[in-house]
Amino acid sequence: MKKRTCFPSIITALVLACGTTPPAPDIDRTKPNLSVTITFNSDLYGTMMFKKMYPTYAIWIEDVKSGAVKTVYVTGKAGKDSWIMADKRPSSVPVWYGARKREKTVGTTGTVDAVTGATPSGNTFTHSIELPVDMVDGRLAVFVEGNISFDYNEHYPKKAAKGEPGYSDVNGQPSVVWKAVIEAGTRSAEKDLAIVGHGDVLGEDNRIHTNMIKITTAKDIFLYVGAHYSPGEKR
Repeated sequence: MKKRTCFPSIITALVLACGTTPPAPDIDRTKPNLSVTITFNSDLYGTMMFKKMYPTYAIWIEDVKSGAVKTVYVTGKAGKDSWIMADKRPSSVPVWYGARKREKTVGTTGTVDAVTGATPSGNTFTHSIELPVDMVDGRLAVFVEGNISFDYNEHYPKKAAKGEPGYSDVNGQPSVVWKAVIEAGTRSAEKDLAIVGHGDVLGEDNRIHTNMIKITTAKDIFLYVGAHYSPGEKR
């Protein structure tokens, strides 16, 4: 993923957003909760208007047994499908878009909008959520999907035209997906998330593609991704 300076333009604004820090979520720490911590590898990120351009990313959990889905956090443009000169950009976080279709709360009280925010800035940020009652006392798969535009490489070259091998539009390399399975029981638990695959480079499906041979620098957009489960603090 090459360093580059992105000058103000309509195309740049379409796919990137400057990093800002959203307010910390107000959750009840006496109840079972999950936190996901991400350390950003900002040396890889380009700049616009002298500000670092942080990745688009989504965090969600899935109940291993029931398949229930809950979004923990998603950056604003992806969560609201609000892109300049585009209603949708399916290649940004395509695996999460598939999970969102399965999430019961979309379009009801407690929608994805409630956990959508600007991309955090700085080195490390933690996103926390109070677990739904039906997700406690089970095994939870924790996912993080991240993506940066314009990170072309030899397999996804900038010069590739539509229809040619390696064509990615403005995406460059596809999104990368991290995963861990954690026990949400009576004891606290911690897990580091590991890369399990990537999304479709054009967002044409919602699967996790496990062949990572064509993914190079995109694997390094985060320096650390970890999850911590707490059964709830005693009052």
